[in-house]
Amino acid sequence: MTYQEALIYMEQVQKKGSVLGLEPIKVLLQYLGNPQDQLSVIHVAGTNGKGSICTFLEGMYLAEGKRVGRYISPTIYCYLERFQVNGRYMQEEQFAALLTNVVQVLERIEKEKQPLPTAFEIETAIAFLYFVEMDVDIVILETGMGGRLDATNVLTNPLCTVFASIGMDHMQFLGDSIEQIAYEKAGIMKKGCSVVSYPNMPEVMKVLRDSFEKVQEGVNCTAITDDTLNCFSIDAMSESAQFLTVDKDDIIVLSETLEGSRFLYKNEEYAIALAGHYQIYNAVTAIEVKLMLDGALKKDGLHNVKWEGRFEKMSESPLLIRDGAHNVDGVLALRESLQKHFTNYHIIFIIGVLGDKEYDSMMKLLCPMADTIFTITPPNERGLSGEKLKECVSQYCEDVHVCENVNLAMQSARNVYDAYAQMQEPAVIVAWGSLSYIGQLQLESERIDGTC
Repeated sequence: MTYQEALIYMEQVQKKGSVLGLEPIKVLLQYLGNPQDQLSVIHVAGTNGKGSICTFLEGMYLAEGKRVGRYISPTIYCYLERFQVNGRYMQEEQFAALLTNVVQVLERIEKEKQPLPTAFEIETAIAFLYFVEMDVDIVILETGMGGRLDATNVLTNPLCTVFASIGMDHMQFLGDSIEQIAYEKAGIMKKGCSVVSYPNMPEVMKVLRDSFEKVQEGVNCTAITDDTLNCFSIDAMSESAQFLTVDKDDIIVLSETLEGSRFLYKNEEYAIALAGHYQIYNAVTAIEVKLMLDGALKKDGLHNVKWEGRFEKMSESPLLIRDGAHNVDGVLALRESLQKHFTNYHIIFIIGVLGDKEYDSMMKLLCPMADTIFTITPPNERGLSGEKLKECVSQYCEDVHVCENVNLAMQSARNVYDAYAQMQEPAVIVAWGSLSYIGQLQLESERIDGTC
């Protein structure tokens, strides 16, 4: 099987849809020899910030010379971006060879009338095989969606379970309340496995704690809690599982700019190159994971981290920001960052979103900030049409235009930006929404900066 044949095969499987449940992937992995059991894995779930936490962890391990595997979804640039070792994508011939082996197993499974896996489950199995083949020291594994029934939830003994910010998203699959969604995310917890959580809202923390206690039943443990829901440990002085929540009161912000932040955490100073206040909490969550696991970290590994498409400044002239805010919580975080860094700026939006998101709520929160908006249709079968998005956005901004593609939207936004520049008035272009189109801005930004 060639790489192109492999892509065609995966496209055909993708058309069959997605079904939540673990039986098909467990069957597939069993036939493959359960490669996941040969790996040391940090398992990360959440609604927003999973990728940032994983990237901070990756940076700290890379700084120690470790071989780090990453399994990422969604991707920005290309299909093989989802399989990485030390930041390098899997090679085309490797994917084709691994899928060829998996397809042979799938043929056996089908003959034996066992349940067939979905595309994401096949990709997850390939990721495990790849990381074993590449002899990685550690795998930092993101859930795809949810947790309890997610294809990645096949680990029997992860090193640590981590929860990023949990909010409302994928309600058609995970439930229509924050408690239901938190319950689904909490489903990746394992008995005897420690947990670290981002400083989530009290309703979420209660679900995580309750789930943790139930999972750990039978373990000799003593709970220690406080009234602010910020700290909770289980038999922390023994080898039993621990539960730790980042306490915002332990963080003192020293500076925040578009180039990153400096802060004190438990009287230690750290610096990160990712902008956005929420990235400080993501960094501290990763810090706690690293300290919990081995008690040490190299701060340079934290500071050198880059994570594209997350409140990322792509160019200075024009001032261009891209952000993958694709749900309500992500939009709230983006709004906070824009208010902090671009007060009294003219704001020009480029927006493309998926039709199964709460796009009306998202537009209501953010679009009143904009002077001009350009809408596009993301290159995704779930993409909301630019015309329909314009109808929604026009409730909150008077100057709205539909563009056929990202390049035309960028050219139009640049024209508006230049007009403000001629009047010596500050402006910023902000491209946000679905990650499925965010990556297309790369070539345009390089052209603007004269680097290609």
